[in-house]
Amino acid sequence: MIESNVGPLRVSCWVRWMRFAILPATILTMSASVMADAICITSPNHPQTFTYGAMIWHELYLQCPARELAARITFSNVPYSGDDEPRRDESFDFRFPGVQFNSARRAFFVNGRHGEQIPVAQFRKDPSFGWIDLVPGAKIYLQKESGRVTASLTATSYPRAGIRWVEADNNFSLQNLLIALFRDFRVQPEN
Repeated sequence: MIESNVGPLRVSCWVRWMRFAILPATILTMSASVMADAICITSPNHPQTFTYGAMIWHELYLQCPARELAARITFSNVPYSGDDEPRRDESFDFRFPGVQFNSARRAFFVNGRHGEQIPVAQFRKDPSFGWIDLVPGAKIYLQKESGRVTASLTATSYPRAGIRWVEADNNFSLQNLLIALFRDFRVQPEN
């Protein structure tokens, strides 16, 4: 009778599989700890604007009475304006409650879940006349649903790549898709 010793083979196989399991577990643990510092603040303001319009201007400002961060965003019907539809622009203010200004650091912060301060925006120059920029870890998302706009500010304590102001539209009509596709190919008027 032949005896086989399968104990070392089982242990060797188990060790090999553990090497592959440790790497994903480490990545998941690190990403979960990083994502724990993420916040999202949705503005209570939800104005109604052009269903097929586009954002043409945005700026951040210090809302004086509450010393909170606010955004002024201008939407326009410029993608479909023309002879029969004159161009119109509409500006709206979105405030972000809970984002407070720290005058000593000339920056805006929000408190995270664990009490840590997460930076959101900062002044370029003197707060009395300077421009406010989002920090590398912050983004503002504008969700338009049939013209109703919801603004959400997201921030993390680590930098994120990509654009800082993201406009999303749920209107998947043929007209809206064509406007998005041919936005840069508008016919320019002759002088």
